[in-house]
Amino acid sequence: MENGLPQNTVQALLQTRDGFVWAGTEVGLVRFDGNGFQVFDRTSTPALPGSDVRCLLETRDGALWIGTSEGLARWKDGVVKAFTTKDGLPANEIRALVESANGYLWAWTDQGLARLNDEGRFADATAKTGLQASAITRVISDGQGVLWVGTQDKASIYRDGRWTLPEHQGGMFPWIPAGPVEFIQAFRGRVASADKSTVAMLDGDRKRGDNALDRFIAGKELPGSRIQALLFDHEGSLWIGTNGGLARWVPGDKVQLLPVSDPLASASVLSLMEDHEGNIWVGTETDGLNILRDQRFRTIGAREGLSSDVTTAVVEDTAGMLWVGTNGAGLNAIRRNGDGARTARTYSVRDGLLSDVILSLAAASNGDVWVGTPDGLNRIRAGAIEAFTSGDGLPDDFIRSLLADADGSLWIGTRRGLAHWAYRKGGPAGMPMETYTQANGLGSDLVGAMARDKNGDLWVATLAGLSRLSGGKIANYTTANGLSSNVVTALLPRGNGTLLIGTQDHGWNTWDGKRFVARESFRPDAASIHAILDDGRKRLWFATGSGIARCDSDEKAGCTHWMEFGTADGLRSRETATNSHPSAWRSRDGHLWFATPKGLVEVDPAHFPVNTVAPPVALERFAVDDVDQALRGPAFPVEVPAGHGHFEFDYAGLSFTAPQKVRYRYMLEGFDREWTEAGARRTAYYTNISPGQYTFRVQAANNDGLWNTAGAALKFELRPHFYQTAWFYALLLACLVGVVVLLLRLRLRRAESEFSAVLGERNRIAREIHDTLAQGYVSISVQLEVLSELLRLEKLKEAAKHLDLTRGYVREGLGDARQSIWALRSQDSGETTLPVRMRRLVEAERGGGLESRFNIFGAYRPLPPGTEREILRVAQEAIHNVKKHAGAKNLFVQLEYGPGEIALEVRDDGQGFAAGVDEGAPGHFGLTGMKERASAIGGSLEVTSEPGAGTTVRLRAAAAREAREQTGERR
Repeated sequence: MENGLPQNTVQALLQTRDGFVWAGTEVGLVRFDGNGFQVFDRTSTPALPGSDVRCLLETRDGALWIGTSEGLARWKDGVVKAFTTKDGLPANEIRALVESANGYLWAWTDQGLARLNDEGRFADATAKTGLQASAITRVISDGQGVLWVGTQDKASIYRDGRWTLPEHQGGMFPWIPAGPVEFIQAFRGRVASADKSTVAMLDGDRKRGDNALDRFIAGKELPGSRIQALLFDHEGSLWIGTNGGLARWVPGDKVQLLPVSDPLASASVLSLMEDHEGNIWVGTETDGLNILRDQRFRTIGAREGLSSDVTTAVVEDTAGMLWVGTNGAGLNAIRRNGDGARTARTYSVRDGLLSDVILSLAAASNGDVWVGTPDGLNRIRAGAIEAFTSGDGLPDDFIRSLLADADGSLWIGTRRGLAHWAYRKGGPAGMPMETYTQANGLGSDLVGAMARDKNGDLWVATLAGLSRLSGGKIANYTTANGLSSNVVTALLPRGNGTLLIGTQDHGWNTWDGKRFVARESFRPDAASIHAILDDGRKRLWFATGSGIARCDSDEKAGCTHWMEFGTADGLRSRETATNSHPSAWRSRDGHLWFATPKGLVEVDPAHFPVNTVAPPVALERFAVDDVDQALRGPAFPVEVPAGHGHFEFDYAGLSFTAPQKVRYRYMLEGFDREWTEAGARRTAYYTNISPGQYTFRVQAANNDGLWNTAGAALKFELRPHFYQTAWFYALLLACLVGVVVLLLRLRLRRAESEFSAVLGERNRIAREIHDTLAQGYVSISVQLEVLSELLRLEKLKEAAKHLDLTRGYVREGLGDARQSIWALRSQDSGETTLPVRMRRLVEAERGGGLESRFNIFGAYRPLPPGTEREILRVAQEAIHNVKKHAGAKNLFVQLEYGPGEIALEVRDDGQGFAAGVDEGAPGHFGLTGMKERASAIGGSLEVTSEPGAGTTVRLRAAAAREAREQTGERR
């Protein structure tokens, strides 16, 4: 329960085809994905008819059937349908579920047996068995579609669509136990059956009854007193669960029991199951759910008999004894046998070792074992220990590495150089020593790993690269020669003459006899190589900074299919021994040994299980803006309404061999261009994706790197907002076209208006020229002709008079021209208001015998610029006519702002003219222009005159609505 299981009583186990593991407990159905448990009961969604789950069955159509104490449930595509007595069941308490070979589903209740018919209802089938419902004690299947229904003394069998008549069980088959059969398992011709206390095993043709039987009895060969579960695994081994522990029968061997220290050795086992990868699941009565996996690594530590878990070096001697050095607990000699390993003896300082810290080991061909410590060198011969120190000629007491050469000599690596002892008769005193240091050619005085290659050259790892002793000469190699690092930590000579070199933090290298080739590790944290072994099966093994690794290797030391192993694979630690030699060893039986801080690790390459099952991949959750969406399978795409922007996908690779090592990659088709490597992360997030149809795909790889490339997929559609649809864009385009057309029309209208304004201005100028300048020029022309005739007749006095008159006409013409130019100045109308300009106009006409006055009535309010301009031009024209034609002495100009109109009145006391005079007659050309101006602003022009009584010009125009609104006036 500490790991998330809701209760420790596991009554049923099943792995469905999609890869999920299901467990039935007394408080609900549990689904396990390798990472966490999800519980379903009568209050969950989806809900079950009851929480006490008794049995589980997956039928051939992929449906999961769940038998509870309160009814039966069918789970398919995320939908749960409940069945009770209303659906034909004899009772609601389900005891067993079985599918026969013809595909029928059978449910055993406490009131009898029922079968699911084609209409989806259950029909009572108890009568067809020939047995009483109350007498039935078991309903089982032999795993091959044969249905057994039994009582305490009889049994009826359903085979090939027919029931046999009930008969006494003892007379049916001679190989079944004497008591009522509770379990039957078949595997490749082997049949095992069990009653409550005995397991009977028939190996061969089950129809042949004269075979010798194996029988295992609870309390004798089996633990406990009652058999509760039976299972054949994929290798043909039979697992037997009892109320007192778990046992296993292996073909050709006796029953195997678990160590007493194992919790399953005494647990009450209720259910057994083998998953797709070959792992064995064990449901217990009080100890929860357990999983048994094939053991890749076997670790020998303090609890297995070593003097310490912290191992440093390992070597095998000529007698097959395994010597294991520790860091502070002496030296262990292990003698191995078929049942495992046991410690033969432990050597320590009490036995004569110079130190209990073992740095290096070497086994000589004569049976001697050399032991390097921080305080000197020891030799173990026939159980006796000798000690050698710097007093005996060693360059240093800190012995980092040892190599027992084929000629009987010993190479000793220290912090102060490399020593070579050559054996001679007479013992140590007769052993001359030669020392190699940096002074006489060695790369560095700090010596590490040593190895002799196929060519007889001695390779020595130092702190400054690699040194080779060949023919009495020393050659040194560093990074300048192609090594990936000068700190060399491991050496392995191979039979083809190549040398493998491990380095610190820079992977490993190969020497092919001519050059070094750097081989990078597949992962950065595996770049430190502490030891290298060849298992003889075309594979290399590495002790690295992150555990143990393996790769397939060819003759050229190429490395493919890199695999790393850590605690998820059964190692007690990811650390391996460093700075000790040798820290790994291949024994003569082919087993590999690695020294680690948590014990000595044993690997059998010949029986190293590799996971060849690609993990099924499941999409567990799809959430949109943190709201879970219903998942009903690939055939049912999910529709997401518009406006959502956060998408979350939870997925699982259903591999249970090492769930922590499952790796993932995913892609959102329609959004991503390539796969996203997610590592061990089990959730993918997407935000702010555009509306459209998408497919989320996810793939998973198991612990050994095998990918399920089919993976899992989920289709969904993000609906667009109305403004993200094609019809909206079409409508928007149409509106845009309409706006462009409207703007073009407005521009055309404006151009037409401007053209009309220009045309109007041209007409105005034409009128003014006609009314003023043209008439003046005609008068001047006439006077000049008269003057010319007078000069010809030499009438000088009259000519002078006409010349003065002509000069007057010229001045008047210049004045009219100035007036026209003034009218063209665009800034003039913006300089001040209409009354001010009107006053200036009137005041400019004073003088020359003409008195002028200007009056304004009402509250001033601005008018449109065009209206004010036309009113001003009418006034200007009227005043000009007064000055030119009226011969008046007084000029009165009045501007009146009324509630709804504006009025202009120009009055003089001149000579006047008779009403009805032709407006186009000479001297009256301006009247037409003034009426046109009045009409342009929607006004009216009235001219009143009598001969000798002067002339009055009245202009009335409506006030603009905006003008009235600005002044607050109302009609």
